[in-house]
Amino acid sequence: MLNRAKYINEAARTRAYNETVSMKVFCHAHPLSVMRPLLIQQNIIKATDLRRLPSGSLVRVIGLLVIVHTPPTKSGKRVMFLTMEDETGLIDVVVFPKAQKGFARTILTSEVLAVEGKLQKQGVKGISISIVMEKALTAWSGRLDKFLKMEVH
Repeated sequence: MLNRAKYINEAARTRAYNETVSMKVFCHAHPLSVMRPLLIQQNIIKATDLRRLPSGSLVRVIGLLVIVHTPPTKSGKRVMFLTMEDETGLIDVVVFPKAQKGFARTILTSEVLAVEGKLQKQGVKGISISIVMEKALTAWSGRLDKFLKMEVH
């Protein structure tokens, strides 16, 4: 079991938890910044880190789920487009039907979502950045209040 006191500022974590359950507004800090020391141990990177990695890299990211969009496609297959937010910015995620089979419920019921997938950069100097999701990291996904109270073993 990890010694949580060594890695996390418990006062900041408690304040983030209290803001989450009482107001759903974060006045002092983004809730993911409070948990970042544990996320680093899980190789979960920040949105700003994506810029320095090459296209095709396998990455793990986490964010508050801002929107899930499923527009109609020519093929008729459902493609999910997610926008997530971590403490450094927005993360765009594309979820094709293959990944949806095992993880659609997790995506649609989570406030905080951790995913693993391939980094995709397009446009001039790779300015358009997204992740093609391969799997959800279910141990790090779910309700935000439970995430902030998570016991790590």
